[in-house]
Amino acid sequence: MNKTILWCIGSPILLDDGAGPALFSELEAFPAEGVVPVNCETTPENWIAPLSKNPPQVLMVADAADMGLPGGSIRRMNLEDTGGITFSSHGIPLSLLLEPLKKSVEIEVIGIQPEKRGFGEGLSPEVSRAVQFVAKTIREGRTGELERYQENRSPR
Repeated sequence: MNKTILWCIGSPILLDDGAGPALFSELEAFPAEGVVPVNCETTPENWIAPLSKNPPQVLMVADAADMGLPGGSIRRMNLEDTGGITFSSHGIPLSLLLEPLKKSVEIEVIGIQPEKRGFGEGLSPEVSRAVQFVAKTIREGRTGELERYQENRSPR
C-alpha cells in the first residue's frame, strides 16, 4: 500500500487560513485509507526531521493559498508551482523547505483560495465547502483529478 503523509498547514485563528487545520480535523474524524494527516499548523519546518527519518512515498501539503482566484477555489500543484503563490501563515517557502526531499518523495500541494483574511476563528462558507470537497477527494483517492494550477502569465 502506498504511504502518504498529508501536511495540513495554516492558522485556525486567521479565518480562512485555517483551511489546513480544518482538513486535518475532517480527516481525523473520518480517515482516508493509506493517508496519515499531520496538523502542522504554522510550523511545517518542525515536521521535516520525522519526515526525513521515515520518508513516505507521497507527501501531500494542504494550505490556504492566495492564487488570485475566487474564494474556495482549489488547485493542485507541484512544488515548483508554489514560488509565486502567497501562503500567509508560515515563514519558510514550501519550495525551499521541501527542496531536499523532492528527489526521493513525490510532493503534491493542494491550495485552497481564502475568501476571508484577518484575525478570527471559523472558515467562510466557500472555504468550508472546499475543505469538505478536498477531504472527500482524498478519501476517494482522486486528488489527481483536482484542477491543476496555472499561473496567470498575462502582462500587467
